[in-house]
Amino acid sequence: MERTLFVFEGERLEKLYFQSLERAFFDGQQSRILVSFKNDIYELYKQLNAEDDLDPFDLIKELNPLAKNMELLTNLRRDQISQIYLFFDMEPHDQQFDPQKLLDMLALFDNETEQGKLFISYPMIEAIRDINDHIEYLTRTARLDDCAGKHYKPLSAERGNPIYQDARKINKPVWQGLISVNLQKANYLISGSNDQTPVIDQQLIAQAQLDQFVPRGEISILAAFPIFLADYFGSKVLISEE
Repeated sequence: MERTLFVFEGERLEKLYFQSLERAFFDGQQSRILVSFKNDIYELYKQLNAEDDLDPFDLIKELNPLAKNMELLTNLRRDQISQIYLFFDMEPHDQQFDPQKLLDMLALFDNETEQGKLFISYPMIEAIRDINDHIEYLTRTARLDDCAGKHYKPLSAERGNPIYQDARKINKPVWQGLISVNLQKANYLISGSNDQTPVIDQQLIAQAQLDQFVPRGEISILAAFPIFLADYFGSKVLISEE
């Protein structure tokens, strides 16, 4: 049985939404190991750069020894893991935030069968619920001053539609709607065309955010999980079952 490793920044909300999409899209033919880093992308960057020869997979195995499934992971070799996916927040308010560090991490983690593939939430995981109307979402932003967790968490809950607030209640059609609108938004950021083509190169999204929005003091809201689902399953993820 193939094993896929999923590494999340946080412990609770990320796993709630991921378990929701698991129920909607995945079957039981693959073993999925979920672990949490419990720190941000810039701390991961710092640890990776502390030792030039440090294998990212070895670091991941040492992240949180007490986490569920970590004992299983500790006993696995890299060649026993078929794919690695990482999910982190952009967090432009972080004191360690550095545009080049973000781009460097996306360049390092750009292939799920090698070091792993990184997906970023802009500005953080709560972007998944910061949506009310699909049309309005295409231009929805947050001021950089509002991107800190203490501001953005209540803001995303306040202005998001209730159907996205409880991950346990999001079914497959709702997920497909989230995939569609996030793909449209990501492609518009990159190329100016709001089509639903899966975005393979995650650096393009980050570069668009850094070039177009950060200089204006804002971030374009974009959720990582819908972008991941399109990358993983391809365009067929949007096809409704008869």
